[in-house]
Amino acid sequence: MTASNVNHSRPGGETGRARTGGPSPEGARPGLVLTADEYAACAEELARLKQIRERDLPDLLREARTFVASDAAEEMIQLHEDQAVVGARIERLEELLRAARVVEDEPVTNVVTLGRRVQVEYRRTGRLTTYRIAGLPAESGSHTVSAASPLGAALLGRSPGDLVKVELPRGRTEDIKIVDVVREERAG
Repeated sequence: MTASNVNHSRPGGETGRARTGGPSPEGARPGLVLTADEYAACAEELARLKQIRERDLPDLLREARTFVASDAAEEMIQLHEDQAVVGARIERLEELLRAARVVEDEPVTNVVTLGRRVQVEYRRTGRLTTYRIAGLPAESGSHTVSAASPLGAALLGRSPGDLVKVELPRGRTEDIKIVDVVREERAG
């Protein structure tokens, strides 16, 4: 991916750049690149968590205070733990959204970029599989590959027919042929 492919503006007209200089907060990934859909999903989750923190948890705490003493103490401890987890997730999402760069969808469909589905052939076994290239890591088994992972980084910018050698964890290498690149259709 080239710098010309990166739009440093954020959805909704906000402008900004990834933070530069100074220490990076724990959990933040400098130079994190997201698709507009990934950015929007993170922003929606942030809004939902803020609502939980600001409205739902205080209501539950008020309700817990009306319980019998032993039940109230147990419930309040659990609610304070939940509040800490929600607060940490909010902080992480806010930093992620501040540091993230959003890439524009490119009209070229035969080049591997964020948001594209890539069909690859593992040369050693002949196995075909399809991955979606994303800016954020996905759940295990989802066939979504982070652009920052060894496989994602090796595939970015490549086209069908390209052969790629990928250095995987534990010193393994795989020769992979890109079979097809498909632009992912947006829902809605």
